[in-house]
Amino acid sequence: MISIRKIIWLIALILLLLAIPFLVPSSLIPMNTDAEAEAAGFYTMEDLPHFEHVDLENPNPEPLALGDKGPYAPKADHYLPDRGGYVDSTTYIQVEERKIRNTLIYFTYIQIADPSQMKTATYKPYPSTAAALSNKIAKGRNTIVAMNGDWFANKDNKGRGTIYRNGEFLREKESGIYDALIIDMQGDFHIIPHAVPEDFAPYEGNIMHSFCFPCALVIDGEVMPFDKKDPDTDSLLAHHIEGWKHAQRSVFCQLDHLTYLIITSEGPDQSKGGGLTIPEIAQLACDMGAQQAFNLDGGSSAALLLEGTRVNCTKTPLPNPRQIGDIIFFVTAEP
Repeated sequence: MISIRKIIWLIALILLLLAIPFLVPSSLIPMNTDAEAEAAGFYTMEDLPHFEHVDLENPNPEPLALGDKGPYAPKADHYLPDRGGYVDSTTYIQVEERKIRNTLIYFTYIQIADPSQMKTATYKPYPSTAAALSNKIAKGRNTIVAMNGDWFANKDNKGRGTIYRNGEFLREKESGIYDALIIDMQGDFHIIPHAVPEDFAPYEGNIMHSFCFPCALVIDGEVMPFDKKDPDTDSLLAHHIEGWKHAQRSVFCQLDHLTYLIITSEGPDQSKGGGLTIPEIAQLACDMGAQQAFNLDGGSSAALLLEGTRVNCTKTPLPNPRQIGDIIFFVTAEP
């Protein structure tokens, strides 16, 4: 039989173990990074869609001419039911919708046969700052799926960053604040934090598109550190993109060669408490398998189009749809 003294000692030991987290200095307790702490717990891996790589029927089509329009119209009967994507011999697109913590999130998986199937377009030729609704920019370009870009030519961003679109050099401006996404002629992503013009030299002659915006989310499979205690990071996220707030987000990811993912989250305009922070969507992109992920213009600019019409923010429309300056889109290489 256990003595009363042993029972008392056992109770005391249990109480001591429970009290350790409050007695040990916090500096000695392992802590998550801000990104991990902020992203933790609002979804499980079972909540996320799973995409399987497919073998395209024609993996080596004739490359398309560079430019802001696809030469071939997508075929109406190749779109999947319920706005689920598009499939032909050179293109595989699958759109999955998930509701996570009261937020509708669209995951658009894209496989293409040739890098020339990824294109960009501005509403009016640069250096115009003209803007329009995303579906108006997409009209007549034979887009299958499209998303908003970085709006590099708007009045606030016109002087920042080195920009290429569809293989054409448009401008070279000092930045050093924003990050850059370079997409090379092979369709692969390269992300440069706090990019300056000199950073583009190693890629000269091999740049198809480049974007300048806050901010890099995932580089080489690793989530970028986001720390409110870092004044540079906090200033960039807080004042340029409200990165600590729950909002609509638009993220462009590379999963593998010629394999991409667009993540489009809705926000507080669509549901109470809806939207994601930058650390949250960065962790989400990483968990979806992104090797590189880059945040693009969010808020009311965040747009996802299929068949030329908007997918996100349609069940609860935006109170004030925002006009934007540019889009990224994918086209078929099947004549």
